[in-house]
Amino acid sequence: MRRALLKLLFAGSFVLSASLGEAGVSPSNQSEAAIRFEAVDDLARQTRAQGDLPRWSNPDHAEILARFWDAKATLGTPPYISADLPALLATADRAGALYKTYVLFAPQSGAVPDMSANTSKYQDEIARAAAYLLRVQAAEFEAIADFVKTLPAAEMTEPRRAGLQQMRLGINEMVTGAVLMLRSPGLYTANRNILLNSLADIAVTMSASTPPADRVAMIAQIEAVLPILAGPERENALAFKSAFERKECTGLCAVEGQ
Repeated sequence: MRRALLKLLFAGSFVLSASLGEAGVSPSNQSEAAIRFEAVDDLARQTRAQGDLPRWSNPDHAEILARFWDAKATLGTPPYISADLPALLATADRAGALYKTYVLFAPQSGAVPDMSANTSKYQDEIARAAAYLLRVQAAEFEAIADFVKTLPAAEMTEPRRAGLQQMRLGINEMVTGAVLMLRSPGLYTANRNILLNSLADIAVTMSASTPPADRVAMIAQIEAVLPILAGPERENALAFKSAFERKECTGLCAVEGQ
């Protein structure tokens, strides 16, 4: 579905952008992301055969997982432009697949996943998978914002607008899921810090692409977490909240009104 959406939104839109300069995601980054995910996928197949998934507590597994979740090696460096979108969407697909592998895991084929149990058992892996996925999605938002900014008004068709809104909704749902995870009573402090650090890092980019009504909802979610936070954790949560309190709505944020 993501591939079809990519075709609808961005087909034929990258030739000019790609010639303007080196993209944030280099060919080397793209290659590393693919190779490192293949290693994780192979490991997951092996552990699935034993009724489990790769575990962060296993040093050999952790090394393979950490290589894929290395944002600098797999995402390059900002700023991201529209020419980066194909690479970012591919990496987001892989990151999302790994995240769902843990959340939706069932030891027996065909069994209904126990997502609550998975979130508890695999919280070390899920927290890191979510934190990485959020960073990938923030990079996507930055590249999409560049696409919207440079797109001629006549080419902002209704299907394209609807596709952008659909993509934004999916990313915002992931952010909401990460914020809700912060409220889990069994979440280890280290994992809460991983999520909060990621949320603080992406807050400005995410809020810039989020409509005002959705910002209000996100603020309410983070405010519900504040009472259980202190020190650096609380500072990161407040930084996230502050970013979503901004009033300006341009670019991708304003797509619905175009």
